[in-house]
Order: sequence, then structure tokens, then C-alpha cells
Amino acid sequence: MNSDLATERTTTAFDVLADSGRRRVLSTLLEQDEPLSLETLATDVAVRVHGSPIVTEAQSRTVHIELVHNHVPRLLDCGVLREVGDDETRRVALADHPLLEAEWVTRLLEPPADGPEHDEETLSRTLDAFQPARRRIACAVLSRHDESLPVADLAAMLAAREEDTRLVDVSETDWGPVETTLTHNHLPALDDVGLVEYDAASETVGLATDASQWRANWLAASPLGEITARLEPARKQFADGATGTEFDPASALGSSEVGACWTIEGRANVVSRAHDIADSAEEELFVTVPDAGMIQNQCLERWRAAAERGVDVYIGSRSQEVRDVVRSAVPQATICKPQFDWLNYPLDGVHHGRVVFADRERVLLVTIDDSSATDNPHVTGITGDGSENALAMLVREHVGPRLDRLESRCAAGDWDGQATPFPL
Repeated sequence: MNSDLATERTTTAFDVLADSGRRRVLSTLLEQDEPLSLETLATDVAVRVHGSPIVTEAQSRTVHIELVHNHVPRLLDCGVLREVGDDETRRVALADHPLLEAEWVTRLLEPPADGPEHDEETLSRTLDAFQPARRRIACAVLSRHDESLPVADLAAMLAAREEDTRLVDVSETDWGPVETTLTHNHLPALDDVGLVEYDAASETVGLATDASQWRANWLAASPLGEITARLEPARKQFADGATGTEFDPASALGSSEVGACWTIEGRANVVSRAHDIADSAEEELFVTVPDAGMIQNQCLERWRAAAERGVDVYIGSRSQEVRDVVRSAVPQATICKPQFDWLNYPLDGVHHGRVVFADRERVLLVTIDDSSATDNPHVTGITGDGSENALAMLVREHVGPRLDRLESRCAAGDWDGQATPFPL
């Protein structure tokens, strides 16, 4: 998850930009090479307010009062503006501040050529709604789920992130206060501006994916851009191991729809894809390993790195050797044992080699054909990426509820560090 989501700098940016008056001040000064007196600045801002190149003295005076008693002191306090001269020749200019170096901020302050993306009131309310970091993170979490979530589940996920711990280690004592702030503050505010759909009666919430704000160019460039990216069709390209050419799922289907699944040929390419998925996991990683011959040190290192950065790692295998190796190398992982070996059921010499499933939206299913007499069995992977991807949705439907049950058992203290039955 984007680390900039929760920073104080991001909070300050939304706080500063939430007021349309402050936005006009910054936008006006962005176009100036020299500091401006408050009187000149007031006139220039009044022109923007009224949309006219000529404004009355009364209109300028009204803006001047707002500058002196509200906007300029606020912008000076946060270091975005600097003063030049003494009381008699007082002028202001933009300061050298990180906020003004952010692309999304300058994009927001520069009027688009084809007119505003939103009316000023909607823009102000949206920016204001994003001020608290918890609201921004909540939206990012919700964007990873196709359906609405129980508020309690969302609270647990937020508590785990804020405490920098695994979800299975979060207790009701941890997430209870978070749930309270969500229900009484954050979710109603986000729902009011149309960013989420919050049902207080059923205590569920989901991202309002059709909200016009998610299509704004400035928001796509902001720390919240990861959300807008998930709302757009995924367009990925992978190398075809046989030809060395780039493989575009959309082109292969003869369609612009990229909810597609595609194959990867060759052990090296399949392993590379598995590593990419493990490296990208941010909240949860589920991997099945049929036998010890399929474990590489690079795999163990990636699983351990994921666990150390707070990802809930689940490794499943019916092989005692595999479970022992993983338990030793990745002590933070939850080790599980599938109750039915559908993941390794032989069919004419072909079996499923591995399942890699990250954040319930990126998946790789590996098939190994060892029916021939060669020492190098043919390895093929079928993979999908994105919350709306057909393969990811299928695996999520079957594996997700079982992971939830496993997680609940671990959270309740029923896991003793040994292999936990995985109801597959």
C-alpha cells in the first residue's frame, strides 16, 4: 500500500487545499515570478472568484479581508508562503515547500484546458474528506475488495496496519476503538461526499466505484492514485518464454477487455512471475507447495521478507518436509495442511505444482507435466491480475472463505504453531 497515504505531509496537503480560497491564492502565486502585495493579490484572486477581468473595489476589499485574517496567516504557518519586505512594503510569495513540488498538487492548482473537473464545492468537500489519514487508508483497503465489508473487518485491517502487525495478531481490544471512530466519524464523512457506500443498519461499507471524483486527473497522480488504478481495467504485459515477444492479453483476445487470464511457459518464467506476486503482496500471501523439490531459497527469502513487512503469510502443503522447512525458514508464517489433496491430484502425469495468491487479486496456478521420461518436466502457469480478473475471482471465491476461517482460528489462539487443517 502506498506509504505516502499516511504521512503527515499528505495530511497537510489535503488540509491546505481543502479551502477554495487558499487554492486560489496558491494558484495565483504559481503564475507570478515576483512577490505580490496583499492588495494586488486580493485583486487577482477576486478576478478568479468572479470570473471577470474587471472587479469592483468592494469585491477586492472583501477578498483582502479574507487574505489578511484567514488565508495568508494559515499558509504562512504551514510554510507554504513566505513574506518579503517590512510592514509598509509587505509582499508574499510561494515558499520552497515540498507540497508545491508534488505533481498532483500543481495539477490540482492549474486550471485544466477543458474546464474544471469538478465544481469548487465538490472539490473542497472531497479534499476535506481526505484530510484524516485513516480515511485515506480505509478507501485504499476497500478498493481491494469487490464487495462491501463488515465495518469490524475494515477496522481490524486498519488496526493491523497502524500497529504495524499481522492481521492475525489483532484483537478486538485493538480494532474496537478503530471501529468506533469509523462508524461515528470517518465513514459518514466519506459517504456524505459520495466516496463510499456506508450502510449503518447492516454495518457494512464498500467503495463507491462510480463516484466521479475517482476519475479526476489530479487524484490519479496523488497518493490515492493506487485506488484509481485499481478501478481501471488492468493492462499488463508479460514476456512469452517461447518467442521472447511481449504478450498482450487484450490483443490475444481481440478485445479491449483485460479481465483475461494468460499462460506463461517455462520454469524460469513461471518462477519469475511467482516471485513478482510474492514481492507485490501488501496484506496477504497464500502459497501451496506440493513437495520439497519445489522450494527454492529465493522463495523462502521472499516469503520471509513479506512476513517481515507485515504481510499475513500462509503456506500450505501436505508434505511434512515442506512444512518443516518453511517453519524453520519463515517462523512468522502460518503453516496449513490441506485436508483434501486436490492441489496435487495426478491426472495422466499432470499435477498442480503451486498456487500463489496475493491480496486476493493476483494469482498464479502452476501445472507440471512430468509424464515424459525427461528430467525436465514441462512447467506452465496460468495467471491473472486485478480484483475483477476471472481467475482471481474464482480462486478468491474458493480460497478466501477458508483463509478467513483459518485467520479466525489463529486470532482466537487455536493455532499452536503446527500445521493447521486447511478446509479444502
